[in-house]
Amino acid sequence: MNCLTSRLCARRISITPLTRLPLHTPFPLTRSFPRMASSAFQFAEGEDVQQLARDADALLQQGWVQDGDGMGVTKTFHFKSYFKAVAFVNMIAAESASKKHHPTMTVRIGSVDVHWTTHRPRGFTQKDVTMAQHCDQGADLMAVDPGQGLKCGPSI
Repeated sequence: MNCLTSRLCARRISITPLTRLPLHTPFPLTRSFPRMASSAFQFAEGEDVQQLARDADALLQQGWVQDGDGMGVTKTFHFKSYFKAVAFVNMIAAESASKKHHPTMTVRIGSVDVHWTTHRPRGFTQKDVTMAQHCDQGADLMAVDPGQGLKCGPSI
């Protein structure tokens, strides 16, 4: 193939002893894996660590999951309709606005993923616990078990 007519080739490179790749590179050639999440929460500076640890354990018992960096919690709530999922998001949004603490939420047709963490000061705080508990209280009124949530596709 002629490199002058090829779109993918800008120039032909011939490998000679002078153009060999270096034996040593500044980057390791071994495969690296992402660090697994620590089992310990990363609490924000200035928090009551003992109380917050007890509250975090209680959230884990309620189905919340520690996030990958240990600085927050996440949980998926399931609903029978998209309307109920959006109503749940609005309930969280109203409380978030009054507390000035906002989550990351992902809305799907029959579920809502909620993630709480604090950005300033960075880490897990009592605000995250309070808002996660608020989510659980709202879900007690609106949510359903995971198998009962609305799913995409034809109804049988």
